[in-house]
Amino acid sequence: MSLKDLQKSIDYEFKDINLLKLALTHKSFNNKSNNERLEYLGDSILNSSISKYLFLKFPNEREGLLTRMRSFIVKGETLSKKASELNLVQYIEISKGTANLSDSRKFSILEGSIESIIGAVFLDSNWDSVDNFILKLFSTELSIIEADQEFRDSKTELQELLQSKKLKLPIYITSESNSGFDCKLELPEGLFEASGNSKRQAEIAAAKEALSHLKKNNA
Repeated sequence: MSLKDLQKSIDYEFKDINLLKLALTHKSFNNKSNNERLEYLGDSILNSSISKYLFLKFPNEREGLLTRMRSFIVKGETLSKKASELNLVQYIEISKGTANLSDSRKFSILEGSIESIIGAVFLDSNWDSVDNFILKLFSTELSIIEADQEFRDSKTELQELLQSKKLKLPIYITSESNSGFDCKLELPEGLFEASGNSKRQAEIAAAKEALSHLKKNNA
């Protein structure tokens, strides 16, 4: 598949195609010239664009809710889903060893590729263009978001619960496994373990186990 096909899919034609090529180059393929810096840039731009959109759409909502809304939209699961919809795995340059990893262990690569493409679009154009690019890319998620939704994940809910009781915040010990990621969460009430396709998912799952225990015991 050619980069022309990808440009049609993302509805953006690059003036400098080398920026797109760099955005699709993983560090395992080229340790010196890869998409890590573009990923850093794209992450910041994505958050800024979504923040502005939510700020204008919900003029009466408080900062805390807007922050949870933004996190819900730009979470890793959404980014990897976008990457899958665009079939980015067919375009990303990765090493042979990395290519043989399970799909679950490629999620972070897919997430990063969306952010690096956003960074590349910004460098290839300007703020207004990349802002429009992001709003089109996330149009489905943005069209259905409402202020009365529940945006807290279990990890956030657990942190808020412990803070309200002035207890020590949890420490997540997460490691890669053959099937994805394993997480251990230790609290005075016990050790809670869970797994997930990504580090974030594993930590959220462990937090959910801890929350379930705490609520059951009225902690």
